[in-house]
Amino acid sequence: MTHFPGIARSGQPTPTSARTGFTLVELMVSMAIFSFATLGLISLHLFGQRYDELVQSKLGASDQSRRGFDKLTDDIRAAKIYEIGNGTAANDFTANANGTSQVGNAVRLQMTTDATKFIVYYFDTTAHKLYRQHSGSPLPAPTLIASGLTNVMANSMSFRAENYRGVTQTDRTHKGVISVLLEFAQYQYPLTQVGPGLRYDYYKLEFKATPHVPDGP
Repeated sequence: MTHFPGIARSGQPTPTSARTGFTLVELMVSMAIFSFATLGLISLHLFGQRYDELVQSKLGASDQSRRGFDKLTDDIRAAKIYEIGNGTAANDFTANANGTSQVGNAVRLQMTTDATKFIVYYFDTTAHKLYRQHSGSPLPAPTLIASGLTNVMANSMSFRAENYRGVTQTDRTHKGVISVLLEFAQYQYPLTQVGPGLRYDYYKLEFKATPHVPDGP
């Protein structure tokens, strides 16, 4: 007697030969699970990208302020003579007179007694930026130290000479502490401006330093 695979001797199909497949309900459930899993992965990916932009923004701002403060600190500590005054470039700096409040948008630093060699830090209160420029012939272009400053009051974007108690000096013969206030906001994330004053994240840094060996009037 000839025997065919998948056919029992009784003439009925064996269980292995029965056709299998998904029912409509099973297919819909599988598609729903797959859709939710895909949406979850996409949402996780987008969240990761947004968080990366947030971290990069914070790191960028802190790194910018760190570089600016490090450079400004080194120059102030190495200065032999300094003057507080006003100006928008190194060649138009005007020092405050003795007996007046030592507050201005610029500070001039001299590493030696040679008045022709100096470094000037100044705030551009219109563009809300801090620049550094040193002497030379011809005068070199200024270097950007900090941008995106949000000091609300123009007079708060300034340098000031203070005594050890934090009182603004009027006497130029005594070299005290140079105080600087920087207020700035994040600039990369998010694209839509949010928060008070349309600023996403806000920082306020107050900086004080004094020359190691001050000299001069």
